[in-house]
Amino acid sequence: MKIAMQLTRLSFIGLIVSAAACTSIPDDAGVGPVQELVDAQIGTDNPASRLEPENALRPEQVSSLLEAPLSVDDAELLSMQLNPLARSNLLRVGIAEADYAQAGRLRNPGFTYERSEEGEYGASLLFDIGGLLLMPLRREVELRRLEAARFDAAGEVISHLANTRMAWIRAVTEKQLTELMEHSLESTATANDMTRQMTALGHSAAMEAAESEIFLGEMRSALTRQRLAETAAREALIRQLGLWGDAVRKLTLPSRLPALPESPLDYPSVEGEAIAGRLDVQIAKATIEAMASNYSLTRRSPFLSSIEFGPVMEKGDEDTEYGYELEFSIPIFDAGGIANEKARFLFEQSQDQARSVAISAASEAREAYQTYRSYWDIARYYENVMLPLRQQVSEERLLHYNGMLISVFDLLDDVRAAADLEASAIRAVRDFWLADARLQLALTGSSPGMAMNTNVEMPAAGGADADH
Repeated sequence: MKIAMQLTRLSFIGLIVSAAACTSIPDDAGVGPVQELVDAQIGTDNPASRLEPENALRPEQVSSLLEAPLSVDDAELLSMQLNPLARSNLLRVGIAEADYAQAGRLRNPGFTYERSEEGEYGASLLFDIGGLLLMPLRREVELRRLEAARFDAAGEVISHLANTRMAWIRAVTEKQLTELMEHSLESTATANDMTRQMTALGHSAAMEAAESEIFLGEMRSALTRQRLAETAAREALIRQLGLWGDAVRKLTLPSRLPALPESPLDYPSVEGEAIAGRLDVQIAKATIEAMASNYSLTRRSPFLSSIEFGPVMEKGDEDTEYGYELEFSIPIFDAGGIANEKARFLFEQSQDQARSVAISAASEAREAYQTYRSYWDIARYYENVMLPLRQQVSEERLLHYNGMLISVFDLLDDVRAAADLEASAIRAVRDFWLADARLQLALTGSSPGMAMNTNVEMPAAGGADADH
């Protein structure tokens, strides 16, 4: 009989141990599912979106990319590889994986030992049976939180790539504008030299020479401000890439932005694309499911969270007795009504937040697409109409100047007008490519203004913080 009881106790303990030790953290810290989400959103063509550690660039590869004019795709690749913030965002998934694994393990058993003056003693080993009964629900809650963390991490990857692309666009734009202004300053300096020579020969008034010097000074000041703008945009890109030390000095950028596409993208139902594909919409759905699981867990927690059961041994003067002990709390003063109401409020809040996210996603997608199409039209108009007309006017002005029909100041005004128009055309191309990046983010990623709270509150249900 004693042998049978001992076997029963050993089987009981073995069952609990096996049930509590069946979960662990994946070797890749949960990056694999995030990679699948990113691939589903933006495809697998971009090497920058490969998150596996084995894809890390070697130092010589980094140097090679920096020394050549850095393309936007290479900028995204370097940013994901070198920026520590990009990698730290993925650690959130590892934390959620740890919470999910912890939810599949019981609280450590409690051991009690007592001895009386008469030499009698007793011992008991109590296991958290309430935690075992609630384990499936706790695991479901943490699984929902893990899924939300995966969506959130994938959204961070997509947003990081988009921010890198926009930083690259701004940096290249400012470099292109600086080169344009330097060319304009050279033309202005040449005209100023001609004016001074004409004044020295008596063919031009001193007032005209002074006005020419003022104009040249204004151009130099404008160039200084433009170089500061270029430095600020370049440093913003350097921060986004995660560069420091010698790598900063090696960074080389192209001289021009990419050409406009022949035709803009066409989305017959852009809001439908956003609702179906945006990660923040999927996060909101996952949050609702997590809150529903949390609500179910909260309703059962007061009755199951503090049940403990285990074998007991008591030894007297003559013999030793074996038995079992059952311990549980009686929900008299706190039956969980307030916690239930809070869980219900959180669930209803998540539903309202999900509706708000869907409304914003549709609206932002429509706005982003309209902005994208408008900036394509503007940039194309500059390219096809405005710049050719400006070139025609400049050629006519130069002929008039060579025929002594206009003064050098008229020619300088034309130089300034041509530079201003070309700068506007460059900014129009910049605005288009920025709108293109924002459109892709509006269709696949998350809105920067609608950060969802994906941290699901879970009560202590047989865990380390449960009250006994």
